[in-house]
Amino acid sequence: MLDQALSLAIPSILGQHMYVEELDESDTRVLSWRSIAVDGNCWYERKFTIQKDPLSGLNTLTFDSNSQNHDIGNMLLQILNKAIELNPDFLSDKSYHIETQLDFDKTWGLGSSSTLICNIAKWAEVDAFELSKVSFGGSGYDIAVGMLGGDILYRSPSMWEGYVFNPPFKEQLFFVHLNKKQNSREGINTYREKEVSKKIVDSISSITENIISCKDFNEFQKLLEEHERIIANVIEKNPVKLNLFSDYPYAIKSLGAWGGDFILACGDSRSPEYFHNKGYKTVIKYKDLIK
Repeated sequence: MLDQALSLAIPSILGQHMYVEELDESDTRVLSWRSIAVDGNCWYERKFTIQKDPLSGLNTLTFDSNSQNHDIGNMLLQILNKAIELNPDFLSDKSYHIETQLDFDKTWGLGSSSTLICNIAKWAEVDAFELSKVSFGGSGYDIAVGMLGGDILYRSPSMWEGYVFNPPFKEQLFFVHLNKKQNSREGINTYREKEVSKKIVDSISSITENIISCKDFNEFQKLLEEHERIIANVIEKNPVKLNLFSDYPYAIKSLGAWGGDFILACGDSRSPEYFHNKGYKTVIKYKDLIK
């Protein structure tokens, strides 16, 4: 999808919530931030100072660069300051307390970054795609899904539409976590180093068109395997099935950046036991994860 190949994107039931509380204005305006994990524990906390930039006249956020988790704080600064640039009235006259709450383990890669971008964009009343450009990058498909809250067919930020994907064999589909978090930005950078021809882009688009209309489970598996083969050749990596599950009798497709997060596994009632025996304990039925 990074080269505008037609892609199918589907939101999960699990998401991220953001709560905004306006505080009484004081001499020093602040934005305090707390990120809460699915277990209720706070995994990130920071206080930002809101002040006027003497050159631009816009509000801007700063924080102590010597504090811990500088990378996270710097990313939040980029996103929030870009939101102010897009909407100068954002954060204009008050202090704020922000709390985010994840519905899933933050190592799962289900969109903790994209849902954060979408929530901030809605709060600031700005373009979520513009916020994404200055932070996590990527094709923007996850931003479109987050803003719509439903299935989409996606090519680019300006070429996507809502869709309803409801395969008759969804009871035979499972999501399996590979016990590690893949860095999406690293995956994107690796892909960007490769040359992708129009023929390959058209082939991927054709596979997507066939997937969304497919009613036969065996044909669906063939389409996934062909998709894996093409991407494997482009990025010069083995498909995850070849690396980890070569004895598995059904098709497996990587999701997101290859090598981590979740895979989509076709299968039957015995599939969860197979993955459990391999050491992969998080196996979720399609209907239990997808809206």
